[in-house]
Amino acid sequence: MADCKAESSCKTPPSPLPGIRECLRSDTAKLTRSRNKTSIILGTLMTNRGLQSILLYRFSHALWRRRVPVLPLVFTRIAQILYGIDISYQAYLGPGIVIVHGVGLVIGSQTKIEGDCCLYQGVTLGDRGSEWVGSSRADGHPIVETGVMFGAGSKVLGPIRIGRNSIIGANAVVTHDVPPNSIVVGVPGRVIGTRS
Repeated sequence: MADCKAESSCKTPPSPLPGIRECLRSDTAKLTRSRNKTSIILGTLMTNRGLQSILLYRFSHALWRRRVPVLPLVFTRIAQILYGIDISYQAYLGPGIVIVHGVGLVIGSQTKIEGDCCLYQGVTLGDRGSEWVGSSRADGHPIVETGVMFGAGSKVLGPIRIGRNSIIGANAVVTHDVPPNSIVVGVPGRVIGTRS
């Protein structure tokens, strides 16, 4: 709801994603840990709701980039109804995205994830809602570099950057930039260590 204004005015991102097939291949490889057995891949495609919601996102994002009206929003709503996962078709999700469980996941319209990230249930990547409370602080969506893991229930809000290979702990609320290789926990989120 908070990004309804952004959805109507957001411009096409400057750089297109790789093709749907290439992204889906990378998403599947990441999810199956590169086990290339056909039965594992088919089973994952048919039963994994995180992968299916990513596929719906990739399809709706491709339609949006081609300026097809209405259909991108329809596919987004289908994912919301079927899986309880809300990924805006205007978001930029690079290849290699893994959604674990996924229910309650929200990714806002201007969020950019470079790729190779893992997101658990209840994660929110969105804006701060500054306009709704009359705040003068800058608003916007996060940029996430590669290799980041988001624990269950974590919230990453505002125009901030999450450095590569970081871990955002369960239920952490992050409103400031995170350096690469950081481990962040708490409310508000704070760096408590680094990943090797």
